[in-house]
Amino acid sequence: MAYTEHTTRPSEGDHDPARALQRERMISELRQTIERVPEQSEFTNTKVYKIWGPVAVVGLLGLLALSISLGKLGMIAASAFLLLGALWISWEHRNAGQPFMRLTRRQLFVDTLDQPLELADVEDIDVQKEAMAMLAQTLTLVETATLPTHRVLHMRPFASQAEVSKDPAPQVRIVSAGLACAGRTLGREEVIALLCAYRDAAQAQRTLDGLLSRV
Repeated sequence: MAYTEHTTRPSEGDHDPARALQRERMISELRQTIERVPEQSEFTNTKVYKIWGPVAVVGLLGLLALSISLGKLGMIAASAFLLLGALWISWEHRNAGQPFMRLTRRQLFVDTLDQPLELADVEDIDVQKEAMAMLAQTLTLVETATLPTHRVLHMRPFASQAEVSKDPAPQVRIVSAGLACAGRTLGREEVIALLCAYRDAAQAQRTLDGLLSRV
């Protein structure tokens, strides 16, 4: 939702008070859009892997013990492989519930980005659920946007992180094991609504700044 200041050329009957009233009305509408969202919201991943990872470890330990007692090498190898995977995911999500993303009325912050993203530059927002309880947020930006640089988390496929790309369009993709705010897990539609509201607030703030600078 882009905000553009619309001005009409005054007729001979127009007076400064009328134009001032129009300007004040626009400023009021912009401030209402900005104030629809909190000044700041912090987001975490969900605790799905923190809870179910250890449960899987216990179950796979039992399966490995059974495989060893039966002496079946193929079953032992498969159980050991799955156990290592469960241990890895459990360790990776040992700090689940810690904030990794923050939205303000102007910017988006993610731990793995070297600088914040200007939300007013966001053109399109897409949120999709992916395999293994992962959630992907894709923000497409205007061509003139300044892109941050992301820090690659090697060997951590299920970690909360952002990736930046320039082709086919400037994009920031944020992947996490679900998304929660204030301890509550958010659904896909809720995430889209929140991102859109903060994007609209940032665009309104940019327009408001331009109006106030011309005082």
